[in-house]
Amino acid sequence: MRFIDVGEAFGTMTCEVKTRKGNDMKKVFVLGCLLTVCIAHAQTGGDLPAEVTQMRGTLYAELDKLTKEYNAALLPMAEDYVLDLRRISTRMKDVKDTAGQEAVRKEASRFMKALEGEPDAFETVPELPDDAVSKDVETLRLAQQGYIAKRTVADRLRNEKANDLGEKYAAALERLDAKLAATDEAKAAAVKKESRRMRVVLQRKDAASVLFKEAKAPFQLMPPVPDVANIKERAEAPVEAPKETGQLTFGQLPPDIQVRITKPLQYDKDWPPEITKWKYEGFGSYSHDYALYRTHGLPSELAMYVSDKTMRAYVRGTKQTEFANVADGNTIRWMGKAMAWTLKDSRDLLCKVVFTTKRPAVSKDTGPAGCVAVYNMAENNKLIASMTVPLIAEVTEMRLIKQSSYNRLNITWEGAKYRKGFTIPDHSPLRVVIGVNCYFPNEEADTLIEIDTCPQAGDAW
Repeated sequence: MRFIDVGEAFGTMTCEVKTRKGNDMKKVFVLGCLLTVCIAHAQTGGDLPAEVTQMRGTLYAELDKLTKEYNAALLPMAEDYVLDLRRISTRMKDVKDTAGQEAVRKEASRFMKALEGEPDAFETVPELPDDAVSKDVETLRLAQQGYIAKRTVADRLRNEKANDLGEKYAAALERLDAKLAATDEAKAAAVKKESRRMRVVLQRKDAASVLFKEAKAPFQLMPPVPDVANIKERAEAPVEAPKETGQLTFGQLPPDIQVRITKPLQYDKDWPPEITKWKYEGFGSYSHDYALYRTHGLPSELAMYVSDKTMRAYVRGTKQTEFANVADGNTIRWMGKAMAWTLKDSRDLLCKVVFTTKRPAVSKDTGPAGCVAVYNMAENNKLIASMTVPLIAEVTEMRLIKQSSYNRLNITWEGAKYRKGFTIPDHSPLRVVIGVNCYFPNEEADTLIEIDTCPQAGDAW
């Protein structure tokens, strides 16, 4: 039997349908059957040389391994999501947010039932479709979007790896074809047919799915149903302290944070903004908006990474301690991390601070919270201005504006249109501390801090 190329068969069938539409359906049916036989012949290997059969076996083995790794990662992903919902519900219960708690409970129930049903093949994430994403509860919405992002990335990486394996297989076939062309014309022709077939497959949008199907290594469309008992046990277990409670390395940052934190500052080089005169001093433990930066007795519970070149920082971690006693004898509950910058002249205090968090606060009285504080270095680092803003939204923006015409500093919270004014010494060296704090135990920080340019304005809005 002559090996018929799949692409040729498609072309023949299409031609017959166009030229003999409605007149010779029998011939079309025969061609359709022939196409099916060709595909089956191609997938089973047919009369392919032993070298190709071996290479295809390696391809299928790698695809099978990839499928098993992908399938094994789905259950932990679903368990983490349900556990995340449980923790959000607990936080909402602590702040008496009944409506939010009920929304989370309904989502947990819907999610578990969805996993028991048949997946919709047309949904990107069948167990959490777009119409199930909360529109009213910000914390829940971000948790859902986080899960969707993880699933989507996992699917994309799976397909990319499968396509890469297909590309390597096709390239190996082409090299073998070139090698056999001068010594064995028949074998070379068979290898060329297989190479051409694989190239046709790789051109398809669903190439990865075709490859997995050929390898008889189907991947799961949805995770299996998590074990509720296991989730409950994990939820009740004490939260382990982070291994790194001080400084994060660049390699420990999530990929999306690595991209954002290394993005250069954008500004007019001929008219550089005031923030380019700032000097990075360092980072340390911090508490709320009081004069408690690097004070003795502050627990180091969150970890921080600072890029002084791009004026960005990332804070991650879980608050562990409920109370802490500091050097002055006060008991505090707010604990976090902050970075410090020094200014030679108070007139250079003009900036915008943007907090982007994946773990928003459930209320205005909880954490995580973004904090800024300004100290007068000429007066033994006396605290002269501060503001704490709850990170209840995914993005929170604050502005610090030292009026150039008089000794007045305005700190504004853009989202709530809240402003505080302070008298500030002119021409004085300052320290600006910017950080993130948590309040209740088990509150999580996952926040990117960006210092950016800000236009001078007499009116905050």
